[in-house]
Amino acid sequence: MLDEYYQHYTFANNIGSYIEPLLKRVVHSKRIGIAYGGVKVNMGPTSCNRPKNDCYKLMIPYACENLLWTVLFDSQYPEIGPDFIFNDQNFLMDPDIDILSTKVPSLVKWDPTDSDALLNVLIELLLYYKEIQIESLAQQSDRLHFEYSTLVGGAELPRNDIEVILLPLGGKPTEARFLIRISMDCCLPPCVDKLHDNEAMLRVTFYGPNWNRIVPKLCLSKTLEKTLGGPDTLHLPQFPPTKYLMDYVPEVKKYIEEKINAVVECFENRRDFIATVLMIQGSSVIEYDTKEFNNMTIMLESRDFHFLVHFHLSAKFPKEQPQITLQSVYHMTPEGVLYEEVLDNVPYSPRWTMNHMVEMFFTHIMEEAVHKFQKSSVKSHRY
Repeated sequence: MLDEYYQHYTFANNIGSYIEPLLKRVVHSKRIGIAYGGVKVNMGPTSCNRPKNDCYKLMIPYACENLLWTVLFDSQYPEIGPDFIFNDQNFLMDPDIDILSTKVPSLVKWDPTDSDALLNVLIELLLYYKEIQIESLAQQSDRLHFEYSTLVGGAELPRNDIEVILLPLGGKPTEARFLIRISMDCCLPPCVDKLHDNEAMLRVTFYGPNWNRIVPKLCLSKTLEKTLGGPDTLHLPQFPPTKYLMDYVPEVKKYIEEKINAVVECFENRRDFIATVLMIQGSSVIEYDTKEFNNMTIMLESRDFHFLVHFHLSAKFPKEQPQITLQSVYHMTPEGVLYEEVLDNVPYSPRWTMNHMVEMFFTHIMEEAVHKFQKSSVKSHRY
């Protein structure tokens, strides 16, 4: 997809031959900061005072903000490193060569034949930008400086897992934002798509004249959010002004891990339920869900009356009772679909062993439910 995009992009915009691999490498990179998501590249405006194919706008994710950096190449002299225009006017307003040599060595030692050249420069620039933002915390508030220093010192978080930013960019800060990547010590269930990023990010924003208004927000990938039951089921612990990040982050991590462990436990219980039915009624099984183990269909017979039994296991099984639906293989509703009934008053306890639970279900179906179901289907519906 990206190759097709760049093939079209090259022909349409005539990217310089040495610039194209540099931009490709940047776009193909999954991240340059802690947030999952690559850099977006757009053609720059004509106000760059450069040829159109020498000027590009980069949208770089950082601390839940998009930094807009314009990169200016010189296609006539590719050995000269690119210039940059930053949307934060306080950043590198008057760069010193010694600072650049120390903080952005890949720019000073620019090599246009190295496809990683631009990516390396962006990574170093972003690290330096982060360093300046951290220094600015201390200038703004002892509370903010304390929050960061104790977080990296006491919560066992590496510095690379934290980004901070003061907003608005280039103006008097009214908001301080922390973005924290939370690594998990527990494993997700096998049904979760491992091809996508499933990291958890905690965004904490400080407002107010004394930076004592604190708003936390959990940022999850769509796959992980769905796995944990959706955004409505996730309720972060409160963050009062008297609490600090070094205590709050481990609390959030524990909360997420408990949610994940509960999901894994429910997954294993659903799998055990399906396995138990297979062991007891293996020859009667029609189909079952082999990925998430949410559904299973079997065919049973009573007095020459054949019928289907559908088991639906929710994400909270066994806390939530399975839904059991009986379906006739003979009788149709006026709408032309097989007649079915959802059973109620089925004996159930989440504390039962899986063998006992399955045996109780089949006993109830065969001794009580099926005869009422057969009469109802014959009386009210047609073949």
